[in-house]
Amino acid sequence: MKQSLNTPRSIAFRLLPSLAQFLPLNGMIRITGKRIIFPFYHLVSDEDIPHVKHLYSVRTTKEFIHDLDFFLKHYNPIGITDFLDSVKSARPLPGNSFILSFDDGLREFHDVAAPILRQKGIPAICFLNSGFIDNTNLFYRYKASLLIERLQKGNDLADKQKSLGKWFGKNHLPFTPDYHGLLGISYADKHLLDELALQLDVHFDEFLQNHRPYLNSYQVRSLIQQGFTFGAHSIDHPEYRFLAEEEQIRQTAESIQVISEKYGVKEKLFSFPFTDHGVKKSFFDAVFDPLRPIADLTFGGAGLKQDFIPGNIQRIPFEGSSLNAKQILGTEYLYYMIKSIFGKNMIMR
Repeated sequence: MKQSLNTPRSIAFRLLPSLAQFLPLNGMIRITGKRIIFPFYHLVSDEDIPHVKHLYSVRTTKEFIHDLDFFLKHYNPIGITDFLDSVKSARPLPGNSFILSFDDGLREFHDVAAPILRQKGIPAICFLNSGFIDNTNLFYRYKASLLIERLQKGNDLADKQKSLGKWFGKNHLPFTPDYHGLLGISYADKHLLDELALQLDVHFDEFLQNHRPYLNSYQVRSLIQQGFTFGAHSIDHPEYRFLAEEEQIRQTAESIQVISEKYGVKEKLFSFPFTDHGVKKSFFDAVFDPLRPIADLTFGGAGLKQDFIPGNIQRIPFEGSSLNAKQILGTEYLYYMIKSIFGKNMIMR
């Protein structure tokens, strides 16, 4: 998802890639001791994807293959079982390793990414929103992207510009030519997107039926038989820092339970929708309660970084920019080394 351009991380990714690409990766791995990485994506596609195009850029198949080849050159692909065994036994994994994952459970994981991964012998985890499986509902940000697409291509909407301007103003959204003010609508106000869809004659149910953006249960079971692993990504993709802790726990526990019971998945894995920023230690105390654990591992997306919670793993996003894998990973290591000077490598709770 698009992030602010003024965070320390975003500034680093504007300034450091040109330097990082000339530094030897193996040297940075030795200096940092970060021998295992967790790259993640949402989807891979060579097509125009209207429900994501106004949110983030995606890797083409060629770009994705180049990423994978770069990972394979420097790291060994491993599955989550090997990683869990290493964690439980306190034995480090031999050599450098990577664990690949995908968020949102989109159909392109089955159609595009999985065949490439099988060919290269790379396992992966796919995290599903339990409320979207089988295309029963649509993520509110994907709705926003579809509405932006409709507005930008809506030559028939000229007579509605005045009423649209009033609607944007009434809801305190900027009314700009690109209509990206819709991206300011929060999870709590997601009903506004359904309201606007009625005005624009956009039918999300028809889109779900015709486009089938999410994996269906048959595809999930087929992918499990092929060796891929599945985890949960909440029920309907809220931003956790804006939820009460009780609702955070409910979204986590119920989505994990659905994935476990529906598909017989043994590992209880969970990746945070959007970000784990602002999630408190008390949440993790409940999720990793040794007497009644809700999850075996949880995953954030803060990049190459340590977490105060041992069972919460930070992953590295590899989409949303034009940088190649070498530039992204080199920047992550260089940024990690710079932060270590100031003791900023640990996410505290």
